[in-house]
Amino acid sequence: MSLASLAIRILSKQSAKRFETATRDPVTTQTEKLQHLMQKNAGTEYGQRYGFKDIKSFEDYRRQVPVIGYENIKEDMQRVVDGQLNIFTAENPVMFAQTSGTTGDPKYIPVTPTCQGSEHKDVMRTWMSHALKAHPDMFAGQVVTLVSPAVEGHTPSGMPYGATSGHMYKNQPGLVRRIYAIPYEVYEVEDYAAKYFTIMRTALEMDIRFLATANPSSILKLCEKADEYAEQIIRDIHDGTLSSDFNIEPAIRSILTQGYKPNPSVAKALEAARSKRGDKLIPADYWPRLSLIGCWKGGTVGHNLKKFPAWFDPDNRRAIPVRDWGYLSSEARGSIPLSDEGSAGVLTVASNIFEFVPVAELEAQPDNPENWPFLNIGEIEEGHEYYIFFTTTGGLYRYDINDVIKVVDFYNRTPQVIFLRKGRGMTNLTGEKVSVNQVITVMQKASQTTGAVVDHFRAEADIDTSRYLFRVEFATKTDDATRQAFLKNIDVEMKAINIEYKGKRESLRLEAPVMHVMKEGWYERGRQKQVEAGMRAFQAKTT
Repeated sequence: MSLASLAIRILSKQSAKRFETATRDPVTTQTEKLQHLMQKNAGTEYGQRYGFKDIKSFEDYRRQVPVIGYENIKEDMQRVVDGQLNIFTAENPVMFAQTSGTTGDPKYIPVTPTCQGSEHKDVMRTWMSHALKAHPDMFAGQVVTLVSPAVEGHTPSGMPYGATSGHMYKNQPGLVRRIYAIPYEVYEVEDYAAKYFTIMRTALEMDIRFLATANPSSILKLCEKADEYAEQIIRDIHDGTLSSDFNIEPAIRSILTQGYKPNPSVAKALEAARSKRGDKLIPADYWPRLSLIGCWKGGTVGHNLKKFPAWFDPDNRRAIPVRDWGYLSSEARGSIPLSDEGSAGVLTVASNIFEFVPVAELEAQPDNPENWPFLNIGEIEEGHEYYIFFTTTGGLYRYDINDVIKVVDFYNRTPQVIFLRKGRGMTNLTGEKVSVNQVITVMQKASQTTGAVVDHFRAEADIDTSRYLFRVEFATKTDDATRQAFLKNIDVEMKAINIEYKGKRESLRLEAPVMHVMKEGWYERGRQKQVEAGMRAFQAKTT
């Protein structure tokens, strides 16, 4: 066992013990967490506004602190982005996570030392601890995990924003860093084709035992690109080089090439394996001792796992176990899966505070949060579906993330949940989170740009093809060139207002949208069918 593997085992075991204790009495854990946060942040502007110092129970909390979405705190959050302190948290943020907003402007989520440090690490290490019990050789070789850059830009006040996963990867202890196959600098390559190529050129000559990233579509894209670039990868491995065919920043290229050495024996083995499969290069051949894959298995991305066997076990000899990565977002890491079965994870009761509202009761009065029947961790039931609300150490209080989860089991006394879907007015294929407002906006802008007037439209998410379909009934005659320009504008404008859509399109995890031009009267015919089926006219909606 390597020193790095031993260090991970020791650290993860300690985190798992703390997690175990918390899950035995989640109600007390949550109450104490709430009291600690209220006391710690009572002197902040937000804490004084809502009387944190007087809050001792969940009843107090619900009575005094409002439910919020990002738009409700956007102005105050902008002040934090601009450098003002002590607004939401007594701790100063060390960075911001950036994610797409429902209206077009990106959301900035503060990351404090607490949520970046002990809490995030404890959650990840607990996942590792349980995975190690089932797969003791997962760190016997090298690890490939995909992250986004730690720093993607800076706010006007100079504060970095980027990915917490990238920040953690970049700042790992040197001992632990040894088992990770990919130098952090690779994740700062801006061109996605070059990034995919460099990751696989580096990893294909290593004994990879653990492959991890949240989105399974990213794993499939790595496999596809390694096969597409097989000849260049094999040649580079043979010669100890890095192809000049790809746009890799000179400074990053210099760092990487220092670590490469000619490896003709591995290149020969890869070529032989590729030849046996009719010039197809797959991970079943170049990573034969892969022990575990970690990624999302449920929600709207779970269908991607159906494609894994063709890459990892085409001969039906050894299916590679896949363990869910957990319910997570830029706002919080919400659950920890403890087995390879299914996608359920135990709620992170020691890291976040959770509240829940039954789906039917919220959707019956979606605009009246004061009437929603909130439940705490000890009141939700197996088999039921809920909207979930977070309070975090990063400064989000009673935050409506608009996610629907289902309780499927309990671990000790703590619920195990699965993520079902985004909630009101949202759709999601691979993490892009497109809102109704965004679709309306891009349709309006495409119409203004091209001059094509839209009478009615409907946007649909096609899971099988990982793309969006727009059904459009134009009010005026349009030729093919105008229609093509209209569709192109939809894509361009969606990239402009939704940074996660832009990222998924550029990384090829989301295909280009398509448009079906509908015959005149399409909307009215659909509406009439709904009326004939028993819906009152004002209820019938087809757009």
